[in-house]
Amino acid sequence: MRQARKSIFLTVYLVALSSLLVAAVSQQAHSKDRRKANKMVKEMLTARETQTQIQYLTKTYGPFSVEQAYRIQAALTKGLSRKLGSVAGYKVAYASKAAQKQFGVDEPASGPLFRLQRVPNGSKLPAGAFMEITLETEIAFTIGKRIDRTVENVEDLKSCVKWVHTAFDIGDYRFVAGEEKPTPQDMIASGVGAHFYVFGPAVAPGKVDIDALTLRLARNGKVIRESVATNIMGSPWNSLLWLANHIVKHGGVLGPGDVVLTGTAAPAHKAKGQELKGDYEGDCGVLGKVTLTIY
Repeated sequence: MRQARKSIFLTVYLVALSSLLVAAVSQQAHSKDRRKANKMVKEMLTARETQTQIQYLTKTYGPFSVEQAYRIQAALTKGLSRKLGSVAGYKVAYASKAAQKQFGVDEPASGPLFRLQRVPNGSKLPAGAFMEITLETEIAFTIGKRIDRTVENVEDLKSCVKWVHTAFDIGDYRFVAGEEKPTPQDMIASGVGAHFYVFGPAVAPGKVDIDALTLRLARNGKVIRESVATNIMGSPWNSLLWLANHIVKHGGVLGPGDVVLTGTAAPAHKAKGQELKGDYEGDCGVLGKVTLTIY
């Protein structure tokens, strides 16, 4: 009996010791991840201040998960909001097969849009405001009703939308170009390139068949991108539905006045140096136009 009690005691002791060791290793790993994330955020904030492109984060710091990428993005968002104002909405990236092929991803991603990143329709921006532009004509929404729980379908979602717009997503590519492409984690952690955005006239969603629209991007009067709206996840409504549920899943909400860029229906127009200058027009037919000059 005494031997049996010793055996039980030893087993309990070893299990407890093992649990303590596992907890210590786990805590050490979390601390290491936090230190690495802090270094990434500091490097990205410094790069934005100095307008320099950096190496892919996964190349410098090693691989990390999509979940970790969103945590890094959240920390970066806090740092950026000090100069760019509060988060005013979100953009969906990789919402079309063309965009997914261009960036080597197989699912959408999201990033924050800040209040001071919005510029008026018809604005003029200096070329020096960009390192390497990624410009897209998109369908955008303004939320009218708070979304704080999972939305089951598009029909339920439509009652939460106040306005629909033609829009420009004017990104700035943050990484040094190379033969390899950035991973989804690289792009997510960096906020998927959000830089400026432009909204066209506000149209009531019931007054336009969004899925019937064609999205065009012209530079200096010449159409350089054109695609139907249904290339965006089958419908821009599906993109908004994904984004709303993604935000809720991660503990956030979409509130009245928040805006959402639903992603491009065609590959982004990328340019740098003198090539990014020009008069740009985004045209979504009956939904209206947006214009921007980069000089």
